Amino acid sequence: MSEVTLDKPFREQREDLENIWNKTLKNLGDEMPHSKFEAWIRPIEVVSMEKKTLTIATNDTLSKEWISKNYKELIGETLKGVTGRKHNLEIILKKDANLTERKPLKIERQKSETSVEILTAPVIKENKDEFQINALRSMSCNLNLKYTFDTFVVGENNKFAFNAAMAVAKNPAQNHNPLFIYGGSGLGKTHLMQAIGHYVLVNHPNLKVRYTNTEAFMNELVNSIRAGASSTAKMAEFRYKYRHVDVFLIDDIQFLESKKHTQDEIFHTFEYLYNSGKQIIITSDRPPKAIPTLTDRLRSRFEWGLLADVQAPDFATRSEILTKRAERESIEVPKDVVSFVANACQDNVRELEGALNRLMAYASINNEPISLESAQRVLGVETLRPSLNIEKILEATGEFFGISKDEMKSPSKAKEISHARQIGVYLSRDLIKASFPSIGNCFGGRKHSTIMYSFEKVQTQLEKNMLLKEQVTDLSRLLAQKYSK
Repeated sequence: MSEVTLDKPFREQREDLENIWNKTLKNLGDEMPHSKFEAWIRPIEVVSMEKKTLTIATNDTLSKEWISKNYKELIGETLKGVTGRKHNLEIILKKDANLTERKPLKIERQKSETSVEILTAPVIKENKDEFQINALRSMSCNLNLKYTFDTFVVGENNKFAFNAAMAVAKNPAQNHNPLFIYGGSGLGKTHLMQAIGHYVLVNHPNLKVRYTNTEAFMNELVNSIRAGASSTAKMAEFRYKYRHVDVFLIDDIQFLESKKHTQDEIFHTFEYLYNSGKQIIITSDRPPKAIPTLTDRLRSRFEWGLLADVQAPDFATRSEILTKRAERESIEVPKDVVSFVANACQDNVRELEGALNRLMAYASINNEPISLESAQRVLGVETLRPSLNIEKILEATGEFFGISKDEMKSPSKAKEISHARQIGVYLSRDLIKASFPSIGNCFGGRKHSTIMYSFEKVQTQLEKNMLLKEQVTDLSRLLAQKYSK
């Protein structure tokens, strides 16, 4: 494509420039991850192309610096592919270009003595896409663009935690400080936590948000300590980063090591923020009292505020999660497939969405619609699963070992009863992917942690204990014969 010059009427020049930039955008969109393209590249406005320089404008200094550092070369190469020649790239701020003050495009030609046309400046429309602006801020805070309140499906299993998170997001540091969200892996704790961060960035733009996970926090701390001669300055920088914020979100606190220096730093960061009236949000896979690595003073402070647990979603919530995800992806998933996947993946949301991802990929690759048959084939779920439940497994296991259903559910710790009970728990988890809470309810109202221990114990011993392996194999075969369709 030829260079944009004054040899053409101005409107044609502008159209050429916009065509060049639109093609460049399209090619960039094909090369980059969607979220990064939408956050950093889409908001760019093209200003002008003179000689060998393309001038573009960004919303703020943050995006200008980020684009210059990470995407300038990629934009230049992509532009060269469109125009056939190399251009220098100049990045300016929209406010410096007075883009919002430009008048609508019109051509005003004045003839000078040399008959050279004098034209008005090109028109740039102000970017008013709130998503793009908020995306820039969110990504700078390490927040995932998908984790918002709008995309969170509320059910009986998470309603309390959701309401608590909303209350904190609307009025940070006014109620429930700290907010401690806990629950099993993949149930939406990180989603809720980051949704608070997104909400605050949009609705309280004057507040500063900082998100991290425990592992990243500890690694930064260790690197600061090991900085040698500059360690004092590094530690000061580290502490400023995490203590001069208005909303502090720290994920997976259960991974906090028992090292004294690490816990001291967490403690003093907590104290500084709390006493400064700043909001603290923490997530964990268990409540504070069940985290063995915590010191007593940290455990007590984590319990000062509100503890909100997130349980495994029930069938209705799992179905709603799948339906909404399909709507966001603009794909059609039949109701029988939704029911099948919701029954097959009972453990957590991550597993549920992973199953849907596999179905979408399979349908796309094979250019065929999603169906129940393809779902059964892709997910590798045995046909016995829809007709088998925890109660049937409990009853069959009891019969296998000559133990009554009441004894299986009883608090008895007799060796033969405990052994049968643990195998029943293992099969409930292994065969139908039942959640630990739901297994616990069927096995006499036992705690989530007790059921998890039973499952892990059998799973660990299977390779060593041949008798146990034979019992599990025989029981699985009997259940398959009895309940397969």
